[in-house]
Amino acid sequence: MRWRGGNSRVVDVFVDVDAHRFTADIIKRHSTNRTDIRRIALEGCSLSGYRRILELGCGFGFFTEALEGRLPNDAVVTGVDVITGYEALFMHVCRHVGVRGRFLPADAAIIKEFESRSVDLAICSYSLYFFPELISEIARILHPDGLFIATVHNGDNMGELISFVRNTLAAHDLALHSSILPIERYLTRCSSENGHILLSPWFGEIEVRGYKNSLVFKPQDLYALLEYLRFKWPFFLDATADLGKIFDLFEIHLQQSLGHDGDCFVVSKDDTIFLCSQPLCDKGRL
Repeated sequence: MRWRGGNSRVVDVFVDVDAHRFTADIIKRHSTNRTDIRRIALEGCSLSGYRRILELGCGFGFFTEALEGRLPNDAVVTGVDVITGYEALFMHVCRHVGVRGRFLPADAAIIKEFESRSVDLAICSYSLYFFPELISEIARILHPDGLFIATVHNGDNMGELISFVRNTLAAHDLALHSSILPIERYLTRCSSENGHILLSPWFGEIEVRGYKNSLVFKPQDLYALLEYLRFKWPFFLDATADLGKIFDLFEIHLQQSLGHDGDCFVVSKDDTIFLCSQPLCDKGRL
């Protein structure tokens, strides 16, 4: 999830590499589904013949890390991310996995410069909704026997937080810049609900795997929830907002909503995995 796409808001979220990793740990600790989504995505996939790997929106190599022991020794993993601060972390993951790594500090559109059929496996973890217009390019660069794996959120992702933000601001007569929050616009671009429709023109076979999950925050987890919201704030609030004041309000309202033993704040985090094969770019579609 790290592409400008004409909107620096995405970069504003993920430019703080340490905060991104900290937030990833919050998600892991508070998830109700303890099964790693990457394990479900890769279950039954034989990758022993895949030597040219591409991770789009690689960040610190979240998906690449799960490829350990699955790739041939001469495999090369290319990570593409617009934020240069992820390079060292991504390369470290490649060394840990035992593959040769390459990092391209660029927008996703750089794949337009890739040769056709030059990638055996493309992986994309929670980034595709920032560049769904490039799905045809992903199909073009994929080998005929290759595989594209993408994980996306459901359309109601973080719906409880969206409602909480709206209700808190309304209670204090603080207007939102727009009735549609940035996170809602991104999710409509590619989600569990419309992902298959977007992918099907470019892939002959698509397997869909669901991933049920939610984040549960108990009263003692108040500050973890606030940090999670703080990391995501550019997806919720205008950059000109008085964040100090607003987060003080959020803290007060969250304390009230978690004011009793047994109370929890639950955040929807259902996802979908799309495993796409038989790229159709060789049938006159491009």
